[in-house]
Amino acid sequence: MRLKPPVSPEEAYRYLSQNAVLVWGAAAAAAMDAQLTSIAQAMAVVSGLDIPDPVEPLFGEDIGQDAERVP
Repeated sequence: MRLKPPVSPEEAYRYLSQNAVLVWGAAAAAAMDAQLTSIAQAMAVVSGLDIPDPVEPLFGEDIGQDAERVP
């Protein structure tokens, strides 16, 4: 998952940990702290990369239904 605009590791961690608590509960989120920290650091690095729009993958869009994007 690429976060836009670029985020800090702390912002990514806060996002991940809050969602982990919502999905799995506070105890499980606490048990995943090391993994969440590692993922947050990676997300922060990736969010800061300058990737051209044509190269960036599209998520959450059904591009197969968009006639303008079908080759």
